[in-house]
Amino acid sequence: MGYFAENGSLAIPRLEPLFAAPYGSVTIFFIIFGASLGGTIASLISAGQLHRVEEPRESATGLNTNKWFVWGIAVLTAAIILSAAGYIWILSAAYGNGSDQESRIGYTMKNVQRIPGDTPDKVGNSMVEIYATEPLEVPADPIAAAVMAPVAAARNQTLIYGAGGDDQRNLDALVEESITLLGDSPAIVVVSAEEPAYALPAAYTAAYFRAPVVPVENGSIPQSLQNLLENGEEKVIFVASPERLLSDEFLEELETFGDVNRVADENIYRHSLLWARSRWGNFGWGMDENLHFDAYYNFILANPETPEFAAAALPMAYQGNYGPLLYTEKEDLNDYVDQYLWRLSPDYFSFPSDGPFMNARVVGNPDSVSYNAQARADLALEVREFKNQVAGASGLALLGWSWFFIGFFGAIWALFIMPKRLPYSSFYPRIYWPMAILVFGPLGILAFLMTYHERPVMSMGKMAKFMRPPWAKALSATIMSTGIGMGLMIAFMYLFQFSGLPLLRTFEFTSVYWLGAPMTTIMWLVMVVPAIIVSSLFYMGPMMADMREMKYWEGVKKAFPVVILSMVSASLGMFITAWYVMNWRGWMSGEDLWLWITPLWISASAGLLVALIPNYFMVKAGWKEGEM
Repeated sequence: MGYFAENGSLAIPRLEPLFAAPYGSVTIFFIIFGASLGGTIASLISAGQLHRVEEPRESATGLNTNKWFVWGIAVLTAAIILSAAGYIWILSAAYGNGSDQESRIGYTMKNVQRIPGDTPDKVGNSMVEIYATEPLEVPADPIAAAVMAPVAAARNQTLIYGAGGDDQRNLDALVEESITLLGDSPAIVVVSAEEPAYALPAAYTAAYFRAPVVPVENGSIPQSLQNLLENGEEKVIFVASPERLLSDEFLEELETFGDVNRVADENIYRHSLLWARSRWGNFGWGMDENLHFDAYYNFILANPETPEFAAAALPMAYQGNYGPLLYTEKEDLNDYVDQYLWRLSPDYFSFPSDGPFMNARVVGNPDSVSYNAQARADLALEVREFKNQVAGASGLALLGWSWFFIGFFGAIWALFIMPKRLPYSSFYPRIYWPMAILVFGPLGILAFLMTYHERPVMSMGKMAKFMRPPWAKALSATIMSTGIGMGLMIAFMYLFQFSGLPLLRTFEFTSVYWLGAPMTTIMWLVMVVPAIIVSSLFYMGPMMADMREMKYWEGVKKAFPVVILSMVSASLGMFITAWYVMNWRGWMSGEDLWLWITPLWISASAGLLVALIPNYFMVKAGWKEGEM
């Protein structure tokens, strides 16, 4: 998928920011996504059921009211996390930071300007005002303009579309004039006189490189072209029309005179991109997003349904900030062109003023190219920070999303594989392990395998226990508290982010002002304290009561201090890591940016590793069990 999208043969609407990331990162992301999804499905289908020596103490059926409530909290927590991640994904992919079209729309935008002129004739007049060189008047015919644009370029003239209305010369005479002046060019562009929209992208290239444009009518070689090819040196001939307009038999006739290349695509938008991307020796723009990065490129944007506007703007192919012609639809930027501009948009590493910068000029009235399409092109060409991409996806962002999707599919796998392959596991592990894998991603899967793989099972009264070495017990005990606890922390953070974090002014103008800041104390309070309470009351407390065969409140009292120690240590690891990567490494990101997921998931994993330390000593002291 990454390969085909990269090469312009696949367009995924509104996923252009994804393909703005480095190609290698995009490919790795799709591989990880596909492998995670496929591996989950294959594992669940092929997993055989273990023979049970005895029935487990608890089963999925016959749950009491309290345990249904526990399931409900876990499902709600996972739903909040997944909904928030989905919101980030959709918002970043479809819009991204600053992509509100309403706020960008204007006659002149930062990266995309509209050439004055509601008609092709007025656009032609604007060309004279912009370039102020000697005019070359041509009839109001896109094919005639395509033929004469290289002539005007060679003479340093400004082509004025529609000003040569009284010119009685026919098209053959214009072609003769062009061939006479430009006959020494090693390249010749052949176009069909029908459907001029296909001819104009090639005409822009020919105008800049001073190559003659020869239109063909009725599928026969014009006499002037035949005379040139018979009497001169062998040429490279570029046919800029699909087979529907100029047949393969016609190309075979041309091959007797030189090297013939059909450079055309039936899809008119890919056709324009083909001429923008390609280069043959010393001929062609060569603006290939896979080969050239961060250049000062310029483009002309027009609608193929109104080729007169593109013809009137032909002077922009060879004067001033010249560039190739790209096509778009009226209401919105075409998906292929949108993806191309996102891939080509420049990055800055230190300062946005470093550039480079890109520019596009729109030709056509709003009924031809809407302001919405102009605004989308303006966003696509915006210079972006290398590490964040702002509205796009960076390799760093795709690393976080890869981590997330491994955890997402791994959580689904654990949810269904535990009853099937670990029938001796009890009620609570079947909840906190999927949650832990969802939050910790690959680390959660690794922890699962390390705690369960080839571990013998012992029956202790009504409870089945897994025999593990001390370090594996500590790992399992850490997952017990942090699996659901960290999930609750993230869910509470998302809820408060949605409604807004408070700002306490109690400590204003004091040395401990930071105690009232949302990103420090307030964030910690709204994430950690509710997670400790919920985890103690509904998870660790009743689980300890079951394991030690005591009453519910006695289990809660036993669980409360160990949950506090686990969650506080995990939160310290999480918050310190988040502070470092966001403030010192520059990964600070808004909730509508792709990068949002990366610091959050890395910080959660850091919290797990820090929480291992106190949990090891709690297991050693007998405060916590690590055999579930």
